[in-house]
Amino acid sequence: MTRLTIIRSATLLLMVSAAASLWAANKTVNLKLMIAINAPPPCTVNAPTVEFGTMMTTQVDGSSNVQLVAYNLICSGGGSDYDYLKMQVQGPSMMVNGESVLKTDVDGLGIRLQTQADKTLLPVGTSDWWNFQADKTDPVLEAVLVKPAGTTLTAGEFNAAATLVVDYQ
Repeated sequence: MTRLTIIRSATLLLMVSAAASLWAANKTVNLKLMIAINAPPPCTVNAPTVEFGTMMTTQVDGSSNVQLVAYNLICSGGGSDYDYLKMQVQGPSMMVNGESVLKTDVDGLGIRLQTQADKTLLPVGTSDWWNFQADKTDPVLEAVLVKPAGTTLTAGEFNAAATLVVDYQ
């Protein structure tokens, strides 16, 4: 192809495109669009209130008074998609000894959320997900009170709230 032929083809293409735009402006087109979304069914998480009871502020050491987080995970539909899930904790956070933990309404007091099996941290307030395979049992979670090293806590009641989010991997 010569250079002249390429220029003629380009010019012809531009003229046809311009003409098609004019013709299309006067034409009505009915379009029916059908979209199929193949997504697994949603999961629902129900978690009760975790009570730590009465304890001395000096006992807040990251290992004393560990409480189970007895949540209930329901993923409708079942199937193999249910086996591969991910979990995230959303809520106010604070850094304690290099870890992102749930912040309470008492200065310097946090709650570390972890797995019971190997004490893996579930960081709070980050975009990180913790992947797990549900199989037949959901991971057992624990909550433990923590404070930054050298912090003296004030005695009193405390509160904290977080959202446990579960999704398919």
